[in-house]
Amino acid sequence: MGLFSPICPRGDIPMSAANRSILLCASALASAVSLQALPALAQEAQVSEVVVTGSRIARKDYVSESPIVTVGQDQIAAVGMTTIENTLNQLPQFTASNGAGTNTTNFVTTPGQSYANLRGLTPVRTLVLVDGRRVVAGNPNGVVDLNTVPTFLVDSVETITGGASAVYGSDAIAGVVNIKLKRDFEGFQADAQYGQTSAGDGGQTSLAIAGGLDINDGRGNLSVALTYDKREGLFASDRDWAAIGYSILNTGLTPSGAATIPDGRYDPTSNAAGAANLPTQAALDLVFGGYGVAPGTVARNSTISFNADGTLFTTAPVRNYRGQQTPGFSAANYTFNSADYRYLSLPLERYSLFAQGHYDLNESIEAYGTASYTTYDVSRQLGPASASDGAFPGPDIVMPVTNPYIPADLRTLLASRPTPGADFYPRRAFNEVGGRLSENTYETLQLVAGLRGDFGGGNDWRWDFYVSYGEMNHDEKQFGNVSRAAMRQLTFAADGGVALCGGFNIFGAGKISPGCAKFISRDVSNTTTIEQTIAEGYVTGTVYELPAGPLKASIGAQARNDRFDYKPDALLQGPDIVGFNPAVPVTGEINSREFYAEFLIPVLADLPFAKSLDINLGGRIANYNTIGQTSAWKADFTWSPVDRLLVRGGAQKAVRAPNVAELYSPVSLGFSGIGTPGAGTTAGDPCDDRSSFRTGPNATKVLALCQAQGVTTPFTQPSTQVEILGGGNPDLREETANSWTLGLVWAPQFDAALLRRLSLSLDYYNIEVEDAVGTLGVSVIVPACFNADGSNPNFDPNNFYCQLFDRLPAGGITRVQLNQINLAAIKTTGYDFQLDWGVDLPELGLPDGAGKLDINLVVSKLDSYERQNRPGAAFVDYAGSIGGDLSGGAFPEWKSVASATWAVGPAKLTARWRHLDGMQDARSIPVFSPTALDTPNYDLFDVMGSWAFEAPARITVRLGVNNLTDETPPYYTSYSNSNTDPSTYDILGRRWFAGVGVKF
Repeated sequence: MGLFSPICPRGDIPMSAANRSILLCASALASAVSLQALPALAQEAQVSEVVVTGSRIARKDYVSESPIVTVGQDQIAAVGMTTIENTLNQLPQFTASNGAGTNTTNFVTTPGQSYANLRGLTPVRTLVLVDGRRVVAGNPNGVVDLNTVPTFLVDSVETITGGASAVYGSDAIAGVVNIKLKRDFEGFQADAQYGQTSAGDGGQTSLAIAGGLDINDGRGNLSVALTYDKREGLFASDRDWAAIGYSILNTGLTPSGAATIPDGRYDPTSNAAGAANLPTQAALDLVFGGYGVAPGTVARNSTISFNADGTLFTTAPVRNYRGQQTPGFSAANYTFNSADYRYLSLPLERYSLFAQGHYDLNESIEAYGTASYTTYDVSRQLGPASASDGAFPGPDIVMPVTNPYIPADLRTLLASRPTPGADFYPRRAFNEVGGRLSENTYETLQLVAGLRGDFGGGNDWRWDFYVSYGEMNHDEKQFGNVSRAAMRQLTFAADGGVALCGGFNIFGAGKISPGCAKFISRDVSNTTTIEQTIAEGYVTGTVYELPAGPLKASIGAQARNDRFDYKPDALLQGPDIVGFNPAVPVTGEINSREFYAEFLIPVLADLPFAKSLDINLGGRIANYNTIGQTSAWKADFTWSPVDRLLVRGGAQKAVRAPNVAELYSPVSLGFSGIGTPGAGTTAGDPCDDRSSFRTGPNATKVLALCQAQGVTTPFTQPSTQVEILGGGNPDLREETANSWTLGLVWAPQFDAALLRRLSLSLDYYNIEVEDAVGTLGVSVIVPACFNADGSNPNFDPNNFYCQLFDRLPAGGITRVQLNQINLAAIKTTGYDFQLDWGVDLPELGLPDGAGKLDINLVVSKLDSYERQNRPGAAFVDYAGSIGGDLSGGAFPEWKSVASATWAVGPAKLTARWRHLDGMQDARSIPVFSPTALDTPNYDLFDVMGSWAFEAPARITVRLGVNNLTDETPPYYTSYSNSNTDPSTYDILGRRWFAGVGVKF
């Protein structure tokens, strides 16, 4: 069996019961565990009805009108990782997001969480269910945290592409991921696994035990499972390719770290008397002439830092630096390398308890329930807190000229200014305080209780009613913040803080005393609570017997309430903290009342060119307390013109109601990267002297616009990050998506041994999202203001995009407005192809014990991925590109997974090949950048083997190696983190795992 290959029924199977099941197997990535029962379909009288994801109607086949992907236990085990998203993100239908596989969510408010992202339409547009039901979200965006579902408990995962709001409600824009848990544990089971990289780090441990028993001669069952998982952290400095941050162009690599450095930095324009209050050229020549620097070399606005001996050095270019040249040092620009602080893989420790049970109250009614509790700890760490020199709410450090620690040479420069007594605003990274560490504890509780049964009387009408309650609590403790007020108390102290804490000397690396580092540091804590309550009931059964079969229906209603409450520390709500972003309390509630109906209509059966033709219609009406009434519908079909050939497809209208974060988040301060300016790139501040905007054909107009915004030349952007203002919008409308799919499934079953187990499927999808909720990124707003995409042909300072940001007195960009709005549209189209082939090797003339070979190939072709920033604007196609947003924004044109499995007796060996097409750097979209570095093709190879023993208990031993050739991630220009995209590429390197499972 191939890694994602199904085991499908073969032989003489009646079309009325099993032919479409075979056809589905050809299109599903199913496990042996999940589909072993399918051969029973050959005996029609024994066929039990099943409910396929995407419908609530039970049917006697396993057909889905939408493209469906199924992954089972074997596939999850073969990946050898502790979290379920690792398995999903290896499927071509998924786009990795937020550090998938290692949870490198170092730059978001919910670190360590992992999400499902179908078709690259972002996790908020992918609905995640557990056993067909909604579960509580892990964050205010309404997205389910996959880390709350231990891999040991997962029986299979079904995924459908296309809108499914008619069946499941809001959020199913891109599709649905339905995680099906194991049921009815009998006896005792245990599992243990450990793995690590070939470098001896990145260890991952998983332990699980489960047990179950039947109650009252099989009238019920009670099952309990306990799991433990641990993942070791990995720092950027632990990998050579990430140990130094670079500015990456196809012309070469330039070390590029943080502009705010532990040595301290003096920007002459940053002072209380304004940008014109600069040191004289004579003073600069005097000071730097003493170091052997030629007169006139150091300009009046040059940025200056401090050597350990009290002398000065310039940072860009570096002159008179007397310290140690550590990795990342560049004579062109002195920056701070924070690789020793930043996690590539976040450490995680997780415990989970799961219990489920069901009991037949009588012949017609069954009571059922589940209870799950998951808690996990995860840490993230960034570089040390960095004091800026003038952004909102003002300079972080105010330094009077009377401070006793000011070096003598700097004092000479200060005294030469037109206003010599003016306070100045130095910048500094506080290594003495340590990195910004965030320790997070997540606790998720999910309870379900329900009744289900039939109406008796010999008909097939069934009913199901349940209530569920989910609660997620997130406690975050932050370390490494510093206090503006405490720093000013020390800088204005006559002795420089000696009496208070030992001395606050910021002029040079490592000079702040331990006591003063503790004096200025502030630890804070934040709490988040999310609650979800659902009551839902539906009935399903046969309405009428048509000539082609039974007309079936499902009718139901749902009441849902989601409540969110975020309480940041009081210190973060004020202007005093430097380090982690400021925060404000957020409280919101969304209620909905929903009604839905679905009909399965058999139109034709057992006719020439119409072995079967079924139509599936569905609709849903929902009323929200936030946006009012919405509606969704679907019209799907399956048509089998001849045996073993299935055509499927349909059209859907889906909706997504704005979530709590999008509606209620108050405006708050944050930071976003703007990049480094240079020739051939649109990155960085267009007003920077190095920018391509300043040297292009419109250089004169660009300069005029810069001056109109208050920029004086010469000008160099102060940082590669800018301050942003983000927040919610209570006037948002719902998103709508129109999607349609069309596919073909063929399982020919030839007599020849080589072709007997061949099956093929091909599906096309087309999804268009309108009124998409989102924000315009900094990388869109700033270049558009300067007409990079034709948005401001007159270079008008009053242009829409130009009004979305401000500038500091010294010229730097600040307060970029990123509030949520209904932007415009997103359109994506593509194809999915799958081939499954297998052969029993003895049929090829090999010995009887030669076993069997199964090959599976899954390929996804992204035809287009177009975004429109605002109504009326042109669509921009990002297909085949990478780097469009902070989480990576990877949209490869081709993505595939191929596997071959040889099974003989109790042994099984699988080899897998994962391919990711090379991508164009998003810096070249929509205007080509001749210096942007693109990514090459990326290929990984894995092997996994297992051996099962049957006595005295069933014991399965497994061993695997992922990334066999130890491939490193590629560099590209607009990387999201550590020179690459940790969400898309393997950052761990070669790693092995070994596990053992026992069943009694």
